[in-house]
Order: sequence, then structure tokens, then C-alpha cells
Amino acid sequence: MTRPGRTRAAIRGKALGGPPVTKFIAVSNRRGGVGKTTLTMMLAYGLSVARRQKVLLVDLDAQASTSAIMMGHQRWRSAREANRTTSKLLTQIVTDEPIGCNDYISQAIGDVTLAEGKAPVLDIIPSAHDLDDKEALLMIAGRIMRSVEGAYDQVIIDCAPGLSQLVWGALRIADCVLIPYLPDRTAEDNVGWLAHRLREIGTPSVFTVPNRVSGQDSRAQGIIAAVSARYASLGMQIPATQLLATALDYRDKPATLAAKFGSAVQHVNSLSDCVLNVINQPVPVAAE
Repeated sequence: MTRPGRTRAAIRGKALGGPPVTKFIAVSNRRGGVGKTTLTMMLAYGLSVARRQKVLLVDLDAQASTSAIMMGHQRWRSAREANRTTSKLLTQIVTDEPIGCNDYISQAIGDVTLAEGKAPVLDIIPSAHDLDDKEALLMIAGRIMRSVEGAYDQVIIDCAPGLSQLVWGALRIADCVLIPYLPDRTAEDNVGWLAHRLREIGTPSVFTVPNRVSGQDSRAQGIIAAVSARYASLGMQIPATQLLATALDYRDKPATLAAKFGSAVQHVNSLSDCVLNVINQPVPVAAE
């Protein structure tokens, strides 16, 4: 049992005989269409390219948008045909076969290079459309995540909309959960519903991130202020800009971060810095 004041990260660190190495970041909202894929993509590139972190993406959404965007359709199709997906990995785990998570990781993904032209350490366990068939596998996601601990600086988990048992398993082991939302009339209810559930299970850090924000929309800014007053904000807004929408298109010829995002690269950098700031805060540990 977790004692008050002890977080998942602290317990993992103690079990490994040192401070926690890998941080697990989940991107979640019970509502679809709020920009989870955009935020996941921005964070993955910001951490791995701009901040030189070792990053693993885990796609737990059967829509597989993140997988297709980060791998390109041809490579994603090859992974599906080779059964190198989260769905196949879940099947392996439930049959009690030894967990060989590395066999399902596609390495060196994305269409962005480091400044010197090398590929960043950015890998993925992609999803497939049959992942919905595995949603009854409660807590399986946690076993996947723990099997890669120590090999990466961060694991970013792209969760499906809603709160299936598979998503619930991932959220329970996350060090930090980001809740992207659109600043509309449903925002406070959707954010509040998930934030309260995460509070009940003692998730260490939960932050809201308003997405597709128009700086000229005073009503949207009012909604953001209301949400931020009740639930912790990450401290940044993702603007509604065509540059971020275009960046969702995979390019066959990799280029720099600035070439992919244009002037929107400032938002990519801001997002990664905000996340690094919150996940690297000291972890409180209660006295024995």
C-alpha cells in the first residue's frame, strides 16, 4: 500500500536502489477531438530533439493517429503486418509468455533530425485498430510500462478517449497526466471529471493544457481562467495555428525542428520545458 506523501516515482526509485530514472507521462481526456495527438507529437519532438531526451511513445488509442503521424503510413503498416503493436504485446502478456517489450518497439521514428542531422532517440510501440478488442485487460498497461523503465528518460502514453480499463491501467502508473482541452462550454465538466478520478487514485501531478486557443477570443480566455482556477494549469496555451495543423503531416524526408514547425517551434519548446519542470520537481517521501 502507498503511504500518504509517497508517490509512485518515489516507490519505484527505492525499489531500484536509487532515484527514479524514467518518468511516465500520460496524455488523456474522456472527450475525443481535443488535441491529444497534437500535444503528444509536440511533446515527443520537443523532448527528444530540442532537449535531447530519450523518449518512448506508447499508443493506447485504437484510432492510432499518433502512430500514423509519427511513423508515416508505410512504416506503420509494416509494423501492423509484423504484429509489432500494443495490441499484439497485450495478447502476449495475457497468455503468460515472457514479456519481450523490445520486440514491439519501432526505433528512430519521426521526420525531424537533431541539428547535426542525426536521428533523435525517439521510439514507439504503435497501436492498431484491433486494440479495442483488448480493453478488458485491466492493469496490463502498467506491466508494459514497467518493462521499459530505465531505458528512456520519458515514456509518453497517448491514451484513448474515455476511461477504459486499459487507459485506467496506464493512468494509475503515470507520474504526470496532461489533460488537453478545448476552451468551450464542455471544458470544465470534462476536465473536472478526469481530474477528480485521478485525485482519488493519488496521481502525483495533473495539469490542464488549453488547446486551439484564439488570443482574440475573450470568451475562451474566460473559460481557461475558470478551469485554471479549479484545476492546476501547466502554464501554457497551445494556439490555434495552421502551422501546428500542418506539422501533423508526416514528411518522407526528415528535416529540422524549425523546418517542421516554423514559428510554432516556440510552443513546442515551451511545452517540453513546462513538462520537464514539473516532472523533475523533488518527490516528497514520508518518514518510515
